[in-house]
Amino acid sequence: MAMRSKVFTYHAELTWRGGRTAAVVSGDRPELTVSPPEDFPDGDGERWSPEHLFLASLQSCTMLSFVAHCRHHDLELLEYDASTTGSLERRADDHRYAFTHVEMEVRARMAAGQAEAARALTPKAERDCFITASTTAEVGHDWRIE
Repeated sequence: MAMRSKVFTYHAELTWRGGRTAAVVSGDRPELTVSPPEDFPDGDGERWSPEHLFLASLQSCTMLSFVAHCRHHDLELLEYDASTTGSLERRADDHRYAFTHVEMEVRARMAAGQAEAARALTPKAERDCFITASTTAEVGHDWRIE
């Protein structure tokens, strides 16, 4: 008998608020107002844009994957932060704008004597991020673990 994989399903609702602004909700989570980034027409530099949410999704998914692997290997993570930049440009094949390259710099501090073991987990953390697996953008990681 073939083993069936799990299926995870998520739901969100969007309501247009006028202009180029919308509100997004999912269950009882706080409402999130989204608009274009400030370098697009009617953009708003004080609100989350789909582009910024995409980068935040990559960052948080990578972090969650790394934390899970650390826990599985009984490693104590003391600090973690990431800075991510993505390039949105026209693709050569279809001339559509898309994220083509994302570069994530991750800084983590582990309990004494655990940095090397944590470094060995970074390929797994990258591989197991569901959001990275869901994009065609090249995602590069620069891990700085001490």
